[in-house]
Amino acid sequence: MMRDQKPKNQATNSPREKFYLDKKKMLYMWPMALHIYHKAKKINKKNKKDPLAYSEQYRYDWLSKQVQKALPLFGVEIQVAGIENWLDRGVVLMPNHESNFDAIALLAINDFSKQQPVAFIAKKELWDDKRASRFLNLIDTIPLDRQSPRSALAAFREAKDLIVDYKRSLVLFPTGTRSGSNDVGEMQPAAFKLPQMANAPIIPVTIINSYQVFEYPRKNKHVVVKVVFGKPIYGKKHLATSTTDLATLIKNQIEKNRDEYIDQELMPLKELRMSEKKQAKRHQKKHKSKKRKFSDFFKIID
Repeated sequence: MMRDQKPKNQATNSPREKFYLDKKKMLYMWPMALHIYHKAKKINKKNKKDPLAYSEQYRYDWLSKQVQKALPLFGVEIQVAGIENWLDRGVVLMPNHESNFDAIALLAINDFSKQQPVAFIAKKELWDDKRASRFLNLIDTIPLDRQSPRSALAAFREAKDLIVDYKRSLVLFPTGTRSGSNDVGEMQPAAFKLPQMANAPIIPVTIINSYQVFEYPRKNKHVVVKVVFGKPIYGKKHLATSTTDLATLIKNQIEKNRDEYIDQELMPLKELRMSEKKQAKRHQKKHKSKKRKFSDFFKIID
């Protein structure tokens, strides 16, 4: 995570973002939202007194589920491809950065039983907001002072420990700033020092349409955010590659997957998080319904 660079023809560092809420759904979902907010406070309070009050798995699973529940409030559906490429070991996930929803999408997709839990490097200003810090403290997040090179080095060292010692899936946005579109920003070569330090696989992640979630003014009430996990690049390859060449390689893969999947319908997150038995039953129902429709067609002809 390097210091933000101002995009061309823009006076501010990042595009303006604003929450969109479905007012009709909010009428009956606000008790749930309020419960989530207070439950996060309760978990933090208890864990400060006793770090084992709520296990790590409980905190990750709980937060991931609450994010999934909240998606309808924001008119968002998440679709996924290439989830098998998310290795169950210490890795560095390197996505393009369209909006602040990118981290939320990865947290929603993260399945503690199938992948190592996600960890983030986040700007330290987020901890000044009590509402944000309440959720940040539930998972592994590393504060970064973007004005201090020393802070960046310390953050990288802590991130390396999380990857190597605790086998985390460390999320690092190599562009450093949001694009506000499906265009992939310029990669910062310095960001690729982290996977080299940890000798960890890099997984290119393509995020599509997340900029529409916070688009202001909001054009689409229903937004389909697609997340595509590319094939891992292992340490043997990226250790022998310069950070500049590695940045180009990752950008090319992200853009290639964007072009390939932008118009395709992918697996919905709801189906992805189903058990294998439920997925099998769902496919059987679809197959039966197709058969019925086909036979009914011949009955009509007769």
